[in-house]
Amino acid sequence: MPVNVVRTAEEEILWERAKERASEQYPDLQGDRFWRVVMAIYKKMAHYEPQTVHHRGDRR
Repeated sequence: MPVNVVRTAEEEILWERAKERASEQYPDLQGDRFWRVVMAIYKKMAHYEPQTVHHRGDRR
């Protein structure tokens, strides 16, 4: 489970559900392709929005 995305107990449950759904819908996927599908399903289930990152720009 990616700790930078899944942060709460509720999100952990959604992550597990996303893995199950990916396995059911795409039983032949393996490796990176499988995890990309899991992440896509998770983001839809959790209504995921990334945390904003503040860049300070170029310091010359």
